[in-house]
Amino acid sequence: MLNKQTFVNQIEVTEDNVVQVQFVVRILENDVAISESFHRLSFNKGDDISGQDAKVQAVCNAVWSE
Repeated sequence: MLNKQTFVNQIEVTEDNVVQVQFVVRILENDVAISESFHRLSFNKGDDISGQDAKVQAVCNAVWSE
């Protein structure tokens, strides 16, 4: 059985308060990883983050509330 998992792997904040997020997409077959890929998104103050992971939202809100 194939299963796809997507999760936040890394969150970074740049010196100009851009929040960069690395996601991992992992394909599992019978609970064994057979494929893994990464992609990044970046968020600036004022961007809509409502659909993002709760951890991403928490970091963005903390950084941008300064």
